[in-house]
Amino acid sequence: MIRLATVASVMATLPSVAPKPVVDTTDDSQTNYWANRLNISHEDLFAAIEKVGPSMAAIRRHLGK
Repeated sequence: MIRLATVASVMATLPSVAPKPVVDTTDDSQTNYWANRLNISHEDLFAAIEKVGPSMAAIRRHLGK
């Protein structure tokens, strides 16, 4: 017999690999990830963070992405 699992139970067992919704500017791996993901330079990423804060939603709105 096949036993089905709920999506929530499967997701609860997986390690969290999703990036945080807020950029930690002291973590090079996060800034590298987001600069690459947004296809912008580190300087542009830090300029956006300086202007609108570290929230990815705010950064995306600011960059129009």
